[in-house]
Amino acid sequence: MQRQATLTWFWVSAWWLLTGLVWTGQMYEAFSGQVASSYLLRTEMAKAVLWIPFTMFLFWWAGRHPMERGTMLRSIGWLTLAVAGIIVARALCVVALNPWIGWHAQLPSWPALLRTSFLSNLLTAWMIIGVAHALLFARRERLRQQQHAELESQLSQARFEALSARLDPHFLFNALHSISEVMHRDVAAADRMVVGLGGLLRQSIDGAATQQTTLGEQVELIEDYVEIEQVRLGPRLHFSLDVDSALHSVMVPRLLLQPLVENSIRHAIALRTTPGSIRVAARSHEQRLLIEVDDDGSGEAAPMPGHGVGLASTRARLQCLYGEDFRFEVETSPGSGTCVHIDLPLQRFSEAT
Repeated sequence: MQRQATLTWFWVSAWWLLTGLVWTGQMYEAFSGQVASSYLLRTEMAKAVLWIPFTMFLFWWAGRHPMERGTMLRSIGWLTLAVAGIIVARALCVVALNPWIGWHAQLPSWPALLRTSFLSNLLTAWMIIGVAHALLFARRERLRQQQHAELESQLSQARFEALSARLDPHFLFNALHSISEVMHRDVAAADRMVVGLGGLLRQSIDGAATQQTTLGEQVELIEDYVEIEQVRLGPRLHFSLDVDSALHSVMVPRLLLQPLVENSIRHAIALRTTPGSIRVAARSHEQRLLIEVDDDGSGEAAPMPGHGVGLASTRARLQCLYGEDFRFEVETSPGSGTCVHIDLPLQRFSEAT
């Protein structure tokens, strides 16, 4: 606020000093050099400098009594009172400063001074009020846009957190269900699943307040998750990773891959008796990160985009983070499986921080 007031004083002062110089030049030309330039500079600059505090007062007064719907007549009354006060004040300034400035060799009568001040200052005062309103409404609009942007950001953050909270219990429930199935027939396998679940929970809790994490952490997350499902499904699940270690520092949304792998396991592997495979691959191309999650299931049971918690929530979170700068497509082919294609901006951890 203090900085804004200082800037306003600076620009108002600069404007009126420049105006005083312009008035001096105009009067010099009007008198064709017959009047001393020093006299014109003194009198015209004095008139201009006197407007600096009056302008600041009118800015402040217009801010307190702006002409708005519902208060228009009252505001005009207060502003008219301010203009009348300035007309009188400038006439008084002529009386007080004339011995030093020398506007008049002999002061006119008080009514004559008031009449001259009225004719000279009325239009200028109302023009200043108009400028004050333009600045006031521009400042309000800028503030409104800033508030709107902040609300949009808060809405996106809240939406992202809600979506993430929706996913976490989803995979946690399935993991616990898998452990309960295995515990009575293979204690060692159940123990490995609990260890894997611990890794899942650790990463979920550690990153609960962040929207993004590294691809390397996401790879560790799906490895923990697949280890749990591997114990439950045994040889029916073949899982492979094709992710270059150089991409481990690339930033991706938290919980991006795990729901997609879970979706493939549920729809392509768990419902069949024969072995099936899931592959997760990632590569870079022209500053873009390209990710694929594909399976060799029937391609008929997998939900299309917009259906199912995993795929719909993943798409919504990508929308929150990247706007329109992403691609999320699901290709299904009966008898050949399902492939999820993701295309994101390539941003490494060092660049994001």
